[in-house]
Amino acid sequence: MLLCTEDNSELLKVKIERVNLVPTLLHLRLLFNMTAEWHEDFLAFSSREYQPLKADIPVAYASS
Repeated sequence: MLLCTEDNSELLKVKIERVNLVPTLLHLRLLFNMTAEWHEDFLAFSSREYQPLKADIPVAYASS
């Protein structure tokens, strides 16, 4: 497992919570708990990259 960050990695803590053994699929084997210290004005997932692709979804599609 490799964790890459552009920010100060000293403010980030990662701990393995659970290990799932074989026959669990490889990408589901480890469950991590990740905590970080953020600046007071930081809003997680607020950049354009994390916004909905389409804001107005017709009700007919949303309820199905």
